[in-house]
Amino acid sequence: MGPDDQMGQESGSSAGGPNRREQAARARESAERWLGQLQDMIDQAGRQAAPLLRDVAAKAAELAAVAAENAGPVAHKAANVTEHVGDRLAARSKDLAADLRKAAEAARTQAAQNAEVGDEPADDGSKPDGGDQG
Repeated sequence: MGPDDQMGQESGSSAGGPNRREQAARARESAERWLGQLQDMIDQAGRQAAPLLRDVAAKAAELAAVAAENAGPVAHKAANVTEHVGDRLAARSKDLAADLRKAAEAARTQAAQNAEVGDEPADDGSKPDGGDQG
């Protein structure tokens, strides 16, 4: 008896009474049968899907292995490039540091010369004669 048959019986019967209980019992039996069939389908799908899922997992593992094999040479190449770039950057940094040290030393020398002459600015270009030095 399907759901449509049950609908037809419900509309033809009177409300309440033994006929209503009988319909409820039949509906319950039908629902339990449907749930049992559904559970069987779920179990069957699970049994059939397990080998397929293992195949998918194996394929994913193979792809990961290929990716790892291919990543090795790329990583080595990137390391070599990084090494060369790092060496060039280090050389430039050393040159910059040397230039900055020279500029700082020149500034200290200029300041020391100015202090000896009487704290005169270096860019003045003329020295006073006969000043009060003593």
